[in-house]
Amino acid sequence: MPESIDWPRGYKPRSRRRLLIIIAVAAVILFGGRAALSYYVDALWFGSLGYADVFWKTLGMQWGIFAAFALATFAILYGSFLALKRAHLPDLPRGTRFSLDDNR
Repeated sequence: MPESIDWPRGYKPRSRRRLLIIIAVAAVILFGGRAALSYYVDALWFGSLGYADVFWKTLGMQWGIFAAFALATFAILYGSFLALKRAHLPDLPRGTRFSLDDNR
């Protein structure tokens, strides 16, 4: 006969997950809504002055610079951690997935 699990009264795992999802969505709307509204108002204002192209070009340049520096930061950090890993390879335990023997 299979055993059953007796959950404590009032405990609903699905309701806790649902509550966390609702809180996460509310946080995204709260924090991201202000920025989205600001960009929308700026786009309308620049468009009303006839400078919509300037706004979109500036926004594109900002995102491009952000992406370039994010990529450069990732490359520098990844390279430095890889160098540290190779320098301290004898200190790492053998037989783990962190060894460099298996070309992964």
